[in-house]
Amino acid sequence: MAGVNAVDLLKLRAGYGFSGNDDIEPYAWSAYFESTRFMDRANGLILANIGNSEIQWETTAKASLGLDAILFNNRLSVTADYYSNKTKDLLFLKSLPEELGSGYYYGNGGEMSNKGFEISAGLKLLNLAGFKWELGGSIGHYKNTIESLPDEGEFITSLYGAYILTSVGNSAGVFYGYKTLGVFTSEDAASAANLNLIDKDGVVQSFNAGDVHFEDLDNNNIINEKDRQVIGNPNPDFFGSFNSKIDIGNFTLDMLFTYSYGNDIYNALRANLESGSLFTNQTTAMLNRWFYEGQETIQPKVTYMDPMGNSRFSDRWIEDGSYLRFKTLSLAYNIPMKNSVIDGLKIWVSGNNLFTFTNYLGRDPEVSVNNEVLYQGIDAGMLPLTRSYFIGIKMNL
Repeated sequence: MAGVNAVDLLKLRAGYGFSGNDDIEPYAWSAYFESTRFMDRANGLILANIGNSEIQWETTAKASLGLDAILFNNRLSVTADYYSNKTKDLLFLKSLPEELGSGYYYGNGGEMSNKGFEISAGLKLLNLAGFKWELGGSIGHYKNTIESLPDEGEFITSLYGAYILTSVGNSAGVFYGYKTLGVFTSEDAASAANLNLIDKDGVVQSFNAGDVHFEDLDNNNIINEKDRQVIGNPNPDFFGSFNSKIDIGNFTLDMLFTYSYGNDIYNALRANLESGSLFTNQTTAMLNRWFYEGQETIQPKVTYMDPMGNSRFSDRWIEDGSYLRFKTLSLAYNIPMKNSVIDGLKIWVSGNNLFTFTNYLGRDPEVSVNNEVLYQGIDAGMLPLTRSYFIGIKMNL
């Protein structure tokens, strides 16, 4: 393409390969015993794991297609990648009857697909002798889908008071709970909805004014586990960053912003501090709880031990985790110094995590209690990313 003046470099990339994953406990394949203490009088052995000699690694087939391009006399650079991954023999932990001596065993089963793209671009906006300005940005998107699962076709995992659904046709790690329609403002509104629950003693209890109005998914006027549905997805619609670099003489100014859009967060900390069911500290949001007939509020009434389950896992605790973060700002100065010892000297100052623009009510929308798939988007009160400032000297000898 030597005759195409607008193109300085054009490269197509394609790849296909396999990788494995054995991220389970050591010796999960083997049955073994462990020591235990009986009634504080004697030591003995109990079956600690039921082995599965057929267990194997997960296998992920990865296909990718990419493009690298540099255009217009090195003014514009573009990198684009598309990938499609398929994972087979998913590792899972399945429950067993207690009479078999252990509650769970590891096995393989099911498939998951993961498809997405990432695009990044850089532009040399100005390239003068004493003034250079470069802009860059990236955007990414992915979608994972559970294609198949063994046996019943779905698993429900309880974590930090949330229920995480793993089911065919859904993304991994989606939140599974109750959808709310507000708070009953009056007894007439509660009577019109005619919603009830069956308590642990088998007695039918009616929802009244000040209780949360839960969606009756199966229209049987009973709120129970059959009314749970997908109420949130921790996977973002898209994510990325953009940056700016300005060189004026010996000064360099760098800025970096990161963002995420469309991801949901389970605010487990708020679920505890706004439950209104125990004599524990609560947030000031409880000052807006329902008090009187006709009051319009999103905070239900307070009842000890919460007999109607107003604080159960629902979309009350699911929030939009979208954010724009001013990640880094740095200013550097190259001191024009060269001698027999020093070949270059730079001093710089920088600040990290300066500002975050978000509607999330927690301390940090960029949160996850664990790197594992099912823990994504759960905020259990972890320490947030904090502002930090640095000053440094770089010396070339």
